[in-house]
Amino acid sequence: MTADFDLTGRRALITGGCRGIGAAIALAFAEQGAQVVVHGRGDEAGRAFAAEHGFDYLTADFFDLDAVTGLAGTVARRGLDILVNNAGMEINATVEHLAPAALSRQLRVNLEAPILLTHLLVPTLKASSHASIINVSSIHGSVPAFANAAYCAAKAGLEMFTRTLAVELGAAGVRVNAIAPGAIATDMNRDLLDRIGRDQFAQWIPMGRLGHVDDIAGPAVFLASDASEYVSGAILTVDGAYSHHLVRYRSAD
Repeated sequence: MTADFDLTGRRALITGGCRGIGAAIALAFAEQGAQVVVHGRGDEAGRAFAAEHGFDYLTADFFDLDAVTGLAGTVARRGLDILVNNAGMEINATVEHLAPAALSRQLRVNLEAPILLTHLLVPTLKASSHASIINVSSIHGSVPAFANAAYCAAKAGLEMFTRTLAVELGAAGVRVNAIAPGAIATDMNRDLLDRIGRDQFAQWIPMGRLGHVDDIAGPAVFLASDASEYVSGAILTVDGAYSHHLVRYRSAD
């Protein structure tokens, strides 16, 4: 079975691939032999991460659709087997207090840009004999989160995009799946975890701990590899059963 997880020679693009979940996926793919390209925002930390691990590094601001188009063009010229739409952002605010600019940015970065990037790279992926698209969603694509309506709506849209694209591309041999992480300790949610308390979060999760970025990397390797060659249109929840426990039932006592 271990050979089924081999990604030797496969060309992978991971958006938002220089930190957090994206970086863990990039490292796991490289360990399995993939040729990894990471996308970032052009900051020094991202460039240093890519250089340290020998990854090609491409930049694009996902709020700028012209930049997304440019990124797709560069990747298409190199060829591609695995696309991981991981880049995302989150702005916490109730709908009443959500600024229009914050709404636009979340929908653009979390939903519109990944759809556009995928649209532009589908012809390249169709030329691959091992094509896999992995969209990184969230449990909040299906479980609401207070003061997070725009983020939740974008992730819900990304999951329906995943299912629809799997139907469209099945005959072409392109598999499309999504991973829905739960409470994963990353830089993006550090303030929330610190404010509520990591021990408190751990108590809410049936498995008794926060998730680590490596908890997402393994499922990503599975979905990118031949081990999942008949899996398409799936939303793989990786959350230690947290999303099930969020629904609390009255005690039978």
